[in-house]
Amino acid sequence: MTFAIQDASHADGRKNYDGLADDLLAVYNRVKARMGDEDLEHIRNVSAYSQAIRANSRKLLMEGGRPDALYRGSIQYALHVLLEFSEIGHLIMHGAYDDLENRGEFDSTKWEWDLHCDPTDWKVMHHQNHHPNTNIVGKDHDLGYQIARIQPGQDWFGHHLAQVAFLPALLASNAYYFALLPAISAARTEHRSLFSPDTYKGVARVMKKHVLQDYLREPFQAGLRLPQTLIGNWLGTAAGHATILLLVAIEHHAPNTMVFHDPGPDETREEYYARQILATTNFTSWKRLDDWMASMLDDVDFPTPPPFRVFYGGLDTHLEHHLFTDLPGNRLREIQDEVREVCEKHGLPYNVMPFEDIIPAAIKQIATLSAPAGEREYPRFWRLATRPFETARRVAYGLRFNVVPDAPYLEAPKTFNASAKVIASRKEAGGQATTFRIAKPAGWDDASWDAGAFISLRVPVKGEELVRQYSLVKDSRESDDFEICVKRVADGRMSNHLNDALKSGKRVTIVGQPANNGPFILREVPEKALFIAGGVGITPIISMIRTVVRHAPKTDATLLYFNRDESSIIYGKELRELAAKSNLKIEFVCDKAGKFSREGHLSTKLVQELVPDVANRQAYVCAPAGLIDASRSILVNLGMPEENFHTESFAPVPLVRPTEGADKKYEIRFRRSGITAEIDGATTLLEKAREVGINVPTGCEQGLCRACVCPKLKGFTQHDEEGPTLARVTVCNSLPKSDIELDI
Repeated sequence: MTFAIQDASHADGRKNYDGLADDLLAVYNRVKARMGDEDLEHIRNVSAYSQAIRANSRKLLMEGGRPDALYRGSIQYALHVLLEFSEIGHLIMHGAYDDLENRGEFDSTKWEWDLHCDPTDWKVMHHQNHHPNTNIVGKDHDLGYQIARIQPGQDWFGHHLAQVAFLPALLASNAYYFALLPAISAARTEHRSLFSPDTYKGVARVMKKHVLQDYLREPFQAGLRLPQTLIGNWLGTAAGHATILLLVAIEHHAPNTMVFHDPGPDETREEYYARQILATTNFTSWKRLDDWMASMLDDVDFPTPPPFRVFYGGLDTHLEHHLFTDLPGNRLREIQDEVREVCEKHGLPYNVMPFEDIIPAAIKQIATLSAPAGEREYPRFWRLATRPFETARRVAYGLRFNVVPDAPYLEAPKTFNASAKVIASRKEAGGQATTFRIAKPAGWDDASWDAGAFISLRVPVKGEELVRQYSLVKDSRESDDFEICVKRVADGRMSNHLNDALKSGKRVTIVGQPANNGPFILREVPEKALFIAGGVGITPIISMIRTVVRHAPKTDATLLYFNRDESSIIYGKELRELAAKSNLKIEFVCDKAGKFSREGHLSTKLVQELVPDVANRQAYVCAPAGLIDASRSILVNLGMPEENFHTESFAPVPLVRPTEGADKKYEIRFRRSGITAEIDGATTLLEKAREVGINVPTGCEQGLCRACVCPKLKGFTQHDEEGPTLARVTVCNSLPKSDIELDI
């Protein structure tokens, strides 16, 4: 009879938001179906109002006519800039009107806004970086705007000591920082050089236009009012762009918002929407401020001014905007109550703060977070004084502009690309291999796994990041640490690097928690077992043998372990010890006989001799691909049912690009990035994503490490032809077989 083992599972603290995505999409579909001509009438009216404000501002600055002309003209210019971004340009470029006929100039591909940044750069920064990566530390370029520290979960660097001084200066000249920020972010997102002149062509074009208009053409056309026009245009652009940055910053840096570690490829649709909700806040406007700004517009001649809330379009409803990026401002305001109900249903906060409360809180945060205080210390940052060594460590890393490896600022554990410390290493097989014992990353205390599980390591080797998979030689019942064995391989870049360079005390990056599913995981001890290993393939097998000996030592089990010679045998002594205290039978088979081994190779004759009842056993095989194929053929031919053959091999299935139908065209949509493109049948989904500028986390790029896995919302790939339709695909080795929609 079989002996059941209690399953190990990942206790990673992930919450269950079942149904959240469906409930939100139901709201979206209802409001999307109502859109039509009234939405176009609304945006035409708002756009015309914005131009009327700018025209009146220009008249006041250039012609005067009243004592407060400079003051009022500057404020009106700032409000025009704010409106150009909020209700108008920001939402137009998200495609808010792209599905409507007669949209004209309000098409996202045609719109040119009156702001100091290039629309193309802004789309890359906003659509491809910010929205998919909202409030993810180290990935979202809007988090701190690449220079400030406004959330305690952000990493601390040396320049943050002076942020109380330099942030006001940036706001004063924000028209220029606002211009450069998207260009820099776009270059980083698309992995382009920050020092290439091409990076700044777009912003140079936009700035040239504004400099000519605001600081040359209009001032000189104003004649004697040149100084007032020059000053008013500068004040208007600076105040307008500073207000935009301030309002946008509020929505992801307020005290009621959260920041996150990179969730990696396993983030579900529900978790994505929950992150957007937890990372974003709406705000209620300050009536006194609104009344004052409205009074600054009372001389603007416009017959149908829209409600004042349009100046905050998509900003005071920013939570809704992050859930439904392509809805216009009037529709976002319309669905606020419905979104609040969905949040309450799923136990999520509907974040909202009064504007007048957020500003003092932000100033306090900026001042306090000049010190290297994290979420555990904030707001009582003086707690750092009670931990002088930890504080010194953070300062030492930050002054060198290096990230602290164990991410001490963000309290939540890092579950993707987590740093872990090597706490011991031991040479095996006369130095041909090394066993490494790696401590669990911070916050992984409850992680557990069974025999047959593996982890993926990401390691930089000669300027290139490599990802490889390594079986765990002990399950979590036997060890609180991750223990792997890495054997040298001819021309093996990572295996040889780890053997040469990885020592106790150094750190490695673990891509994710142990892979603990699939047919190779030992869920129960079978009545009769056959283990076949080749070379370093013994690593998952010895974990299974330990499990058998620990739980059911009388189990009828046989190990056939193949190597070149006895010096290549890994864990030979321990295997013999395990056999001595159990019913395990071991045959070491080498090219040449030795003290503990017999000469031979895998063959039908050998199996019949050593395991005559092979047809009645469960087989677990880990070895090079050739030995696995030979084992399968021999065992099945000897009567073993195919379903009794369990295997693991980290050799990838070769990607076969079709010749017939390779030129067939499909449409691929990247939903979160808002990009649609054409793809042929011989191009992988990852190749197309990179081509259109979408940065997808990758590792081995062979479909093994699953670093690039993402949700597939619609369509089919070649993998779907080989089995059930997959909801999540590894984009690196997936070819389209229909139109495809990915949730990235």
